Amino acid sequence: MKEFSRQFEEIKEHIDRANRILIISHQKPDGDTLGAALGLSHFLDSLGKQHTCFCIHKVPQHFGYLPKIETFTSDHEWIKRHHYDLVCVLDSGDLVYAGVEDLIKDLQVHKPIIINIDHHPTNTRFGHTNLVHEQASSTSEIIFHFLDYHRHPISQEVATCLLTGIITDTGIFSNLATTSSSLEAAAKLLGYGARLKNIMLYTMRNTPLTHLQLWGKALSRLKENPETGIVTTAITVKDFEELGIEDEATEGIANFLNTLRKTKMVMVFKESEKGKIKVSLRTTDPYINVATLAKAFGGGGHKKAAGFSIEASLIETENGWDIE
Repeated sequence: MKEFSRQFEEIKEHIDRANRILIISHQKPDGDTLGAALGLSHFLDSLGKQHTCFCIHKVPQHFGYLPKIETFTSDHEWIKRHHYDLVCVLDSGDLVYAGVEDLIKDLQVHKPIIINIDHHPTNTRFGHTNLVHEQASSTSEIIFHFLDYHRHPISQEVATCLLTGIITDTGIFSNLATTSSSLEAAAKLLGYGARLKNIMLYTMRNTPLTHLQLWGKALSRLKENPETGIVTTAITVKDFEELGIEDEATEGIANFLNTLRKTKMVMVFKESEKGKIKVSLRTTDPYINVATLAKAFGGGGHKKAAGFSIEASLIETENGWDIE
């Protein structure tokens, strides 16, 4: 990570000068955005820096084991009432994906410095300082290298947060985000005492029955287009209502379907509410870049895993699902 030494230095200088810092995790938070935020939060604690962790959506219950997770707030109005001179946006290709475009506009009265730390190739470099490492497995891995660069001691709590991010974004080291760098970082975090048992128990082995029932609905609707090699499925608002669950229950479906043999691309259509659809894209085909497709619809992500949202309706066809 020597190629990012300038950004590492800039970020530390901004932190040293700041009086109050806002850390932002993206909407519909996952293990990486939360792990990275809390890893950075512990670092700021050690420096005696006043700061707040914010996410527009509530943190999923299964991440309750993360140290300091209770410090997150979703109170937009409370944030607006405070003067932040530094804002760190984590794991977000842009402010829209983070869900804080309006919040940042509200904070501009104080003209805060914005630091953008991310690993998505579709990142728009929206910060005053942009630390975007597209080859990193996760934003948590980037935070690990940031702390390591500054020779900051990594506690068991920090190690647990950062390892959570790496494990969740690599699918337990099973997807293409897994690299020698991510494995080396994970090994060091285990050496620092990261609670792997808790990570696996609460993040990877904590699936409610209703979530699997939702997966059953998605699997029953699988359709394959033999001409294109594209597999599609859909999850409706009615599905969520019938099972009494939130859309976090869909996490992992697209990755699971991406293991299908002889499939070029997987598309999971999910109604977030009537008239709005989220589409998850996955591929293992070396010649397909799903991030390009997602970007065309205002979304983003990685070459092999991306997504976008669109105002439309779901239509079931003989060869799959369409949106119109």
